[in-house]
Amino acid sequence: MRPLEYHDGQRAIQDEAKTRHVADKLADWVGPAREFTAGADLLVFATHGSDGVLRVHTLCGTPPLVEAPAEDMLLLPGFTAVAEPTLCGGLAIHLGQARRARINGVLRPVEGGSKLELSELFTLCRKYMAPSIAPEGPPRVGPAAREPIGIGDACVQSVVERAETSFLASLAPSGLPDVAHRGGPPGFLSLDAERNLMSWPEYVGDGIFKSAGNVRATRKMTLLVVDLETGDAVELYGSGEYENVRTQRGQRSDALVKHRDPYPVQGRMRCKVDGAMRLRGALVCRQRIERAARITSKSDVSQQKPQ
Repeated sequence: MRPLEYHDGQRAIQDEAKTRHVADKLADWVGPAREFTAGADLLVFATHGSDGVLRVHTLCGTPPLVEAPAEDMLLLPGFTAVAEPTLCGGLAIHLGQARRARINGVLRPVEGGSKLELSELFTLCRKYMAPSIAPEGPPRVGPAAREPIGIGDACVQSVVERAETSFLASLAPSGLPDVAHRGGPPGFLSLDAERNLMSWPEYVGDGIFKSAGNVRATRKMTLLVVDLETGDAVELYGSGEYENVRTQRGQRSDALVKHRDPYPVQGRMRCKVDGAMRLRGALVCRQRIERAARITSKSDVSQQKPQ
């Protein structure tokens, strides 16, 4: 797998946050991405439709949900989200184990499913994931239905206010979509329905700023906010902007750092919402593991690292 190539939007934010050195060190990081992908019980994909909107698709069930006939290819049995070759961003995640990996490339329909020809594959840290588990079961493609809904609808407000888990789809200047996990304590997402504005804090991460840089460069974004209890979700799409608010004097030397604050704010993401969709059956219902410790920036670095 070739090293990550950072575009101007990502480089600009890396320089603002003084993490260019860290990002360069991580450019060829893959880690146990194939192991994490094979063990994921949820895959979240994003494609950029002809209408200009990033749409989110899911595949969930008992692992493994994928087959890996080659190092740069994944087979997705039963996953039929596209009818022609399409640039696709993906995230393989297991919230109960705090494991996740980016899986980006070209999604092609094949007999009985799809194959993903990988151009980007790498592992991410364990921070900010609310632990949850899903019942065992066969692979299930979501959503079962997608329907327009008003941003001020009580359903939207309820899902956003209670959410600890969401997924951010963004678009690189190359046209390659990307999907990232965004998690935090209930209430970390803020929705102003009167102004059609969605916002949230971007907590300190690994210093690459892959999603934030995409938003800075193209402004395209979609946020999938999931209701784990019902398996439904809300998809909010529009035009975004990222502002870096955390400054430091010198270059950051390490990707993962222990902080006093479990949720140190690096920046702020805002989205002017153009529309909202209610996704029924976006994933199977999941049970929150209340007693499981959540990994945050206050955790030891050894706990933050992929494992």
